[in-house]
Amino acid sequence: MAVNKLFPLKLRPEEELAIRGAHLLGPSLEAKFDELKYEILSKIDKEVGDSKNTREYISQKYDELCNKIQYLGELDATVSGFRSDVKAVERQIAELSARVDDIEKRTIIKECPSLSSSVFSNIK
Repeated sequence: MAVNKLFPLKLRPEEELAIRGAHLLGPSLEAKFDELKYEILSKIDKEVGDSKNTREYISQKYDELCNKIQYLGELDATVSGFRSDVKAVERQIAELSARVDDIEKRTIIKECPSLSSSVFSNIK
């Protein structure tokens, strides 16, 4: 009955009576019951261990997924920041381009009268 000491099992009174009745039938039948009980308990322990390992694996994968989601959230914020910076630079370039165009127009207008007068003076 060393198995009973390793794996204490709480049985209902009617189950305990059935097992004791089987033990009365002989030592070989008692050994078979003990062997069956040991196999059942071993399978239960294995399933509990597998379940624990699976739970730990799922928990680990969940944590990894949460970390990836957090990283992607931070990356999204960074990309959004870059986009707003690019839009600001784009606006500044458009403003500078408009200023340059305005300066070029003023320069052309200032030079036009002198060009037209020099053209007319050469014709005469």
